[in-house]
Amino acid sequence: MLEPLKNKLRLAANFPSPPAIALQIVALAGDPEIDVAKVATTISKDPGLTAKVLRVANSPLYSKRRKSENLRQALVALGLNAATTLALSFSLVSTYKTGVGAGISHTRYWRRAILGASAARTFAALKGVRSPEDIFLASLLQDIAVLAIDRVQPDFYRLAPDAPHRALIEHEVAALGADHAMVGAWLLRQWKLPESLCETVEASHDPQNAAITTPVGMAARCVALGSECVELLLAPTPADPAPLARQAETWLGIGREELTTSISTIVAEIPEIERLFDTAILEAEVAAAIIEQARELLTIRNLQAIDQMASLVQTTAQLEQRTSALEDKQRRDGLTGVFNRGYLDELLRREFESSTKGGWPLSIVFADLDRFKRVNDTYGHPTGDSVLVDTARMFADAVRDSDYVARYGGEEFVIVLPGLASEGAQIVCERILALLRGARHRVADSSIRVTASLGLATHDAATPFHRVSDLIEAADRCVYAAKKAGRDRLVCHHPGFPVHSAFG
Repeated sequence: MLEPLKNKLRLAANFPSPPAIALQIVALAGDPEIDVAKVATTISKDPGLTAKVLRVANSPLYSKRRKSENLRQALVALGLNAATTLALSFSLVSTYKTGVGAGISHTRYWRRAILGASAARTFAALKGVRSPEDIFLASLLQDIAVLAIDRVQPDFYRLAPDAPHRALIEHEVAALGADHAMVGAWLLRQWKLPESLCETVEASHDPQNAAITTPVGMAARCVALGSECVELLLAPTPADPAPLARQAETWLGIGREELTTSISTIVAEIPEIERLFDTAILEAEVAAAIIEQARELLTIRNLQAIDQMASLVQTTAQLEQRTSALEDKQRRDGLTGVFNRGYLDELLRREFESSTKGGWPLSIVFADLDRFKRVNDTYGHPTGDSVLVDTARMFADAVRDSDYVARYGGEEFVIVLPGLASEGAQIVCERILALLRGARHRVADSSIRVTASLGLATHDAATPFHRVSDLIEAADRCVYAAKKAGRDRLVCHHPGFPVHSAFG
């Protein structure tokens, strides 16, 4: 029975392949040279998708300290992997959300799919998964074959409107010899989606067959637990959360207190998820009752912890953190902790190319500490080193999460401000100058103040530069002008600025 179904799905006009924009996003996700410019160019082709990515970047679920004003800032704030995954999620939902089911309720289907994806993402974040958005997408697509089967075989799902997930699976196995997870994985492979996503969907109905120490095993467990959590949350009558607690313990080593907290988090995020996906999920009174019931039942049950499983997950996370820390250490200046010159050259090239292709501004600030040689000569190099460390920290405190601070050499620093025009960059520079003027560095029984001369140059439509080296040189010249004008000030590059640098 399975092959005839696959043939119907291959020829189905009423269940189309993903839209072109979604397929382009899939191709981007597999591109080893992926960068902000490529992602921005692709997503910007769909204004509705662009608006959703901006909305999610500024939502309480993802937002950083500062609001993303444009798509480029949103992509930086979210991170490229999360941004492409979320964009693909929005695109697929918008494609398949419309339509009327023959044997299933589309409203209930999407309510369950979106809430399940949110729950799976919560469990993934709890377990320290590095890319919880990947699990969000896998969970969102876990039941996509149900929609497909319902379209090509309208009489297949003639069950009760609120039939539980397990009942659907049993019906599919009896009629087809396979469940919708297997059919869904096959369908996703037809669409050329990433193999890890296909494998996660395929394993989601029996997650213990995939080792928890593997990415697919961890993802499948999160998706499966998210699905079971939704069964509890959307049950037409109050359900006992004890079976869910046992599954959480067995699959992921999540104890009863963590599970209660997770359910509270999932329910608390429902209003924002509803806003992002334009879907009504759960009434507030029902949500409050579910949390209270789960808290009451789970606190009185003594569930056996699976220490070995938890230890394996913890060890994997620690190894990943250690690898990430080593990679980051290679990019850092040994004294100040900000980025080093080698990494600065790399990110300047990347950001300049992205700025040029994407048409957004790129501001560079060159900072040179004033009379720093006198500090070293008078108080010694240990004091000078302490001043450099404190200054680097103040630079980092003054900029956004998406900006970069690097030590250029000696007492010189470079600050890279992607997506920020000259006016905004000047505000950052004035903030830096004020911080330096107000800081006092301890020296024996007294203190000293160390200021800086700043040079600002911006690559944009009004002042374009041909090469990134020209942009750096422009900021360099402005530093010289600031020192010549009396130090402790900012000088900004403009089209009529002198061409030659006085720095040899």
